[in-house]
Amino acid sequence: MSNASREATLLPWQRGVFVYNAPMFSRPVILFLGITIVGFGLSLIRAFGGLSFTGMSDSYAWGIWKTFNVMTLTAYGSGGFAVGIAAWVFDWKRLHVVMRVALLTSLVFYFAGLLALTVDVGRPWNLYHLGFIEHWNTESSLLEVAVCMPLYAVIFLAFENIPPVFERLYVHATDPVRNVMKRIFPILKKIYPFVVSGAYVLPIMHQSSLGALLLLAGTKLHPLWQTQMLPLLYVVQAGVAGVACVIITLLIGCLVWKRRVDVVTLGDLGKLMTILAFAFVAIRYADVAWRGHLGSAMSFDFYALLFHIENMSLVIPSLFLLSKRQRERPRLLFMASIVIALGALLYRFVPTTIAFLPSEMSLYFPTAIEILMAAGYISLTIVLYSFAVKIFAIVPASLDEWHEAVAYARQNFRTIRVDPHGKASRD
Repeated sequence: MSNASREATLLPWQRGVFVYNAPMFSRPVILFLGITIVGFGLSLIRAFGGLSFTGMSDSYAWGIWKTFNVMTLTAYGSGGFAVGIAAWVFDWKRLHVVMRVALLTSLVFYFAGLLALTVDVGRPWNLYHLGFIEHWNTESSLLEVAVCMPLYAVIFLAFENIPPVFERLYVHATDPVRNVMKRIFPILKKIYPFVVSGAYVLPIMHQSSLGALLLLAGTKLHPLWQTQMLPLLYVVQAGVAGVACVIITLLIGCLVWKRRVDVVTLGDLGKLMTILAFAFVAIRYADVAWRGHLGSAMSFDFYALLFHIENMSLVIPSLFLLSKRQRERPRLLFMASIVIALGALLYRFVPTTIAFLPSEMSLYFPTAIEILMAAGYISLTIVLYSFAVKIFAIVPASLDEWHEAVAYARQNFRTIRVDPHGKASRD
């Protein structure tokens, strides 16, 4: 065992600690903030100026909007859903320490996806109709997505992200405010189990609905992707993408902010990701065989190649992670997670764009402006996450790092007294 691995084993992650030793507006944050502003500016032009600068057409009416801004962002934002089920339902106790990162990544990705959805619908000023059940179009295949996504993000994900916010408020609040918060805490604890159950049901509903949406394409979608198993495949693949995103976020955060790496906990996340990845690929190949399309999968054409690239981008990295020792190598785990995350993106992009064949003469490729808008939404997630972890105790750390944060708080917040156990009182 290397010295780094030994240190990580002896000093595992214990609790969330805010990033106290980094400026709020670092150079990377300023860069991503600039990309976000550019993307939002172009989104406003798109919202009020039509589709003239896009590559969309009557045949390809979705374009990058549905494929990336909604389908992919919500897949990457499924870490809270997947890690939560593993931690609470299957009792993977070590994963509780990364739940805050998983929930925060889910919140920022869903928030970005919802913002993109307001542009995607074309008439964002009509979104108020969702608040009136009598206005709902019950014949629309997107109704469930339109209802479940905002409900999940605005109520359930927001509620699950309350604890670090309340901790911060409690430390800085006056005594009367603290007394009020103490009365609120028992109520929140009673509500929490119901929120958690809803936070599992709603992602399953809208991820499966996104998959079911493609069933409407019928024969326009290549048979290697067109299957009645699409709802299940979209749910499982969202779990794969979400866990990969959490791993990447944790490892980049530890590198940038010089946090100790807990290889044991990361190994558990890698194990969860590989289980979901193998399950997804197994279901997919079994489905193709059951439907009698193995011939199409084994043919030497462009679509068969895409099909196998999608699957092998999950299988090959997962094979490297079968060994516990290999899963606990941060560099290998990071590279494997990157490949798996890209494979998940490809699966969301191919069936709605490349394998979608409305006619022989139709062709779609996003314009540079569309790509800039998508980059703007991704940059927004990075900016929001960076701000949040510098204010709230999100990123997991060892007890030594917790003590360092306590010392920093004592020095920089003179009116606050924080003991080593996290209890706060005002001088």
